[in-house]
Amino acid sequence: MSVDRQTDLEVDLDDNRAVATVVEKRTLEIDDLFNDDGELRLWQDTAGWSGYVRETVDSESHYYSVNTRFDEDEWIEKIRCGEQAVRDAVETHIEDPEAGRSGRFVRRCSPP
Repeated sequence: MSVDRQTDLEVDLDDNRAVATVVEKRTLEIDDLFNDDGELRLWQDTAGWSGYVRETVDSESHYYSVNTRFDEDEWIEKIRCGEQAVRDAVETHIEDPEAGRSGRFVRRCSPP
């Protein structure tokens, strides 16, 4: 992770005060979003996980939003979606200030 910091400072000696505005920009790099089984597990807890699955059909990638329980043999939910839905889900989760409260975001995608 890299951090860029910009500081803007106003000093008012007559009023004996200073106001500093600090803006940080963090860059997170996430490698290998999908594991070897084609799974991108966004949330996981002791009951199961949810996220996305990538399957290759006739040399074309197909994406599915999925939800499962560890004690089940098939998906609770498996809905075909496009690449943009996967991108949006990762972005939404990284920006979520509540990330990590219901399970954990897998593959170190949550901001520290």
